[in-house]
Amino acid sequence: MEGEKIRLVKSACEFMVSQMSPKDKLGLVEYNSVTREVFQLSRTSEDFKTEASRMIKSMCPQARTNLSGGLFLGFEQQQKNQYLDWEKEEESENAPDLSDTVSVQSSFVDVEMRDTDTFSEASFIDIDPPEGAAAAPTSDQSSTAHAPVPAPAPAPAPTVPVHPTPPQAAPTPCQQPRQQPRPILRNPRHPVGRFGLDGGRVPVPPSRLLAGREAPKPRVLEADAVRSIFLFTDGLANEGVTSQEKLVGTLGKLLANASHKVRVCTFGFGDDHSPELLGELARAGGGTYYYIEKEDGIATAFGDALGGLLSVAAQNVTLDFVPAKGVRARGVHCAFANSVSAEGVQSVAVGDLFSEENKDILFDVELDPIEPGGEGWEEDGASFTIGTLRLKYLDVVGACLGSEELQCVVTRAKVLPAGMQSDVGVAVQRARVETARAMQEAEACARSERYGPASDNLRVLMSNLRLLGQNPNLRGTDAQLVDQLVYDCEEACTNVSTKQAYMSKGNKILWAKMRGHEQQRTACREDADSALAGMQAPAHTYATPTQMGMRTKSKSMMGVNRTHPS
Repeated sequence: MEGEKIRLVKSACEFMVSQMSPKDKLGLVEYNSVTREVFQLSRTSEDFKTEASRMIKSMCPQARTNLSGGLFLGFEQQQKNQYLDWEKEEESENAPDLSDTVSVQSSFVDVEMRDTDTFSEASFIDIDPPEGAAAAPTSDQSSTAHAPVPAPAPAPAPTVPVHPTPPQAAPTPCQQPRQQPRPILRNPRHPVGRFGLDGGRVPVPPSRLLAGREAPKPRVLEADAVRSIFLFTDGLANEGVTSQEKLVGTLGKLLANASHKVRVCTFGFGDDHSPELLGELARAGGGTYYYIEKEDGIATAFGDALGGLLSVAAQNVTLDFVPAKGVRARGVHCAFANSVSAEGVQSVAVGDLFSEENKDILFDVELDPIEPGGEGWEEDGASFTIGTLRLKYLDVVGACLGSEELQCVVTRAKVLPAGMQSDVGVAVQRARVETARAMQEAEACARSERYGPASDNLRVLMSNLRLLGQNPNLRGTDAQLVDQLVYDCEEACTNVSTKQAYMSKGNKILWAKMRGHEQQRTACREDADSALAGMQAPAHTYATPTQMGMRTKSKSMMGVNRTHPS
């Protein structure tokens, strides 16, 4: 990463720091050929936020991308379950957090940043690569990973003053020649070249932070804290674990065995990253993959992700469908992990829910026929209970476990009436699921250079979607969603029509849109730049009010004045 792109990424990171409350926590990790913890997870007091912003400004680009090292160190930072509070004079390793609300824990990781000459003498550290390591190529590819964890209560973020970047900023110290060699840190506990599967790790001693102030003892994080990792990259993983299968598999195992749940969001900048890798990492981590085609999309995507992070209302959400007697669950249509018990109970692990967010889960059920003389036979159109829905979750705002239960009742008739139509809401959600599935199939066809079949399958779906759009009962958010599905299919057809279209950005758009429709979450792009001929790009269907507000703030702080068409 370099130039305007890295400037905007830094601005996005500073924006996140500015939005964190004194009860939130933030950590910073930097990775290239080696991986280092710039600062431990710390409470974001005003003094610490000033220091964090200074260290973010100091980052400069390098060529290598140890994506696995940055990602796994960010994960480790969350699992330590500790943070520093630099404003407490007396600390205890097991001292409880006295706040009465849940905090946000974040671990921030910046990839391919090496020179840090803008650090003060108290916090400056220079890192050399391991002996015998190959010289870094002159590629411009960079990567960045960031792990945020939002506070429990989704309160509106404070207003942030805008500080536009001067048109001609003075050159940073990392752009100037060194006057003398800097000392090299060799930490005996974490030597360069040692970090599991991922290459070197060199942590910055806590005593080096905040003008050399002595580091406090770690404190224990809240058990119900909301934890996330943001992973940024504009290149391919070329250090550490580079195999997609191994990297995704390792992350999946880490998350499955983790003591504390962490959500992973990925951000791919430009045309040189792997959307398949970032998409699968986001899927394994229960997060969203954002494709940022142009620099001015950084503000929108980051604001969208941060808005979701700061508005998590429920965690560990699970939905069970318990069939009634004579009813069998035959499947569920969703991208969430699901299973069926020996008793026939269909369970879905939904994960986190944002405030004001909706999830639609479709179940296939099979009912026994009504026998003559049996229950419901005498009364045509009698109500019939097909099962019970049970919802369990952790209420982040109330810091307590919650549950809901709902009886599923349908009307059954002896003879189906002529011209009977399916429920329009169910039809729209089925269309959403089919669109995500068709995009996945089209991407697989295009990846194997079968561009004709990739487009043909999407065009068949588009015809069905347009018919659905003519339904007179279609209105409101359902109508908006159908418009979005038609637009996305049309755009997908264009982007898988040729090899050039697919390889340049088509595969990235497909992964972002597909994942967005699977999750019912916005995978925000600046569609105004790529509006199709004769079609206006629709508003982002799944964005919550909090996300929309955070996008506006992010754009304002980063000097992006464009808005999405309403």
